[in-house]
Amino acid sequence: MATQTVGDNRRAVVRVLAHEVMRGLRDLALLYEGDLIRALVFTAISSSNTLHLHEADTRYASIYDLPPDRERRPVTMEDLVDSLLMPREIVERYVAILCAEGVCESTPSGYVVPTAVFTRPEMLDGLNEFYTGTVRLVTALQNAGFRVGDAR
Repeated sequence: MATQTVGDNRRAVVRVLAHEVMRGLRDLALLYEGDLIRALVFTAISSSNTLHLHEADTRYASIYDLPPDRERRPVTMEDLVDSLLMPREIVERYVAILCAEGVCESTPSGYVVPTAVFTRPEMLDGLNEFYTGTVRLVTALQNAGFRVGDAR
């Protein structure tokens, strides 16, 4: 019989995390008509555009406090392919779809999701759903014994 070290919750935490990540991916796909790849490519572009804004003094935090277009940095196709670990042809196809839908723009230095996209009602609904899922994830991890700062 296996023994457990007192306070060792790693297996429970990882199990809960795996479940919640899968649930979150499903919820994300539902925001994009069930197309997970489309959701992932959109998210990779939009999050890359604002990755540099995570500093406390430059981050846009509230629901209606959006980084303006001038603050968004384009992401290259190479960086998208690298971050998604998907074949270039698939990423290119989905970027083209997102551009045709008007939720992504091509610039000379890469791709950007304009600020106006994030003011759409469905995007605000998605933000609220994603936030609720994040709270659910943190709560589930805490219930499994995970504490911030755990290095075990």
